[in-house]
Amino acid sequence: MKIWKVLAAGLALSALASSPAYAGNWVHDRNGWWWQEEDGSYPRSQWKWLDGDGDCLAECYYFDSEGYMVTDAIVGMDYEVNEDGAWVEDGQVQQMIVAYGGSVIGTDDYLINLPESWKGNFYIAQTDDCLRVYFYPPGENAREIFEVHRVGSLEEKRRITAQMENKKELGWCRGHYYISGLPKNASMVGYGPGERETIRLMTADYEKNMGKYFEFQ
Repeated sequence: MKIWKVLAAGLALSALASSPAYAGNWVHDRNGWWWQEEDGSYPRSQWKWLDGDGDCLAECYYFDSEGYMVTDAIVGMDYEVNEDGAWVEDGQVQQMIVAYGGSVIGTDDYLINLPESWKGNFYIAQTDDCLRVYFYPPGENAREIFEVHRVGSLEEKRRITAQMENKKELGWCRGHYYISGLPKNASMVGYGPGERETIRLMTADYEKNMGKYFEFQ
């Protein structure tokens, strides 16, 4: 990667804002990209963790004095940002797990409408065939609350359901079965009493209402 300029950072990377942005959007003009908050403000002369694509993995960006994202540069003494503006170390984009920004999880096939009380208390990990919802913040071990699987055959369906507790068949859509349930032997290690109670309530809530919360698009 070609580093084409060196910028002076007003803050050391260790002084980054620890609260990533959940709301807002990227905006572009002929001068570059900036992040606009819901209230119309935007970061200037600072680092900011942003989860712009809603995957619960935030990347860290630096915005100059005019509010534009800095790209392909060294910020401060030795903090490198790549051509997309993300902070990298040894060529690897640095990421941080953040809470999901809402209470509705959507894919091309389905929606999960969770209660507003869940907002800020979970994060997701998603592949083409599986959605896993975890309690936020992560403890010593990630504590999964529930999972949703898309399966294409009866054999795969039997294999997946054997790995879950309190599972429910949610239906058939576009050539696939959809099944949801709770993980087996989910750990509470690393969580305090208050967090454990919240996890217990969320788990019981989903177990009772998973069919009601889930709908096909």
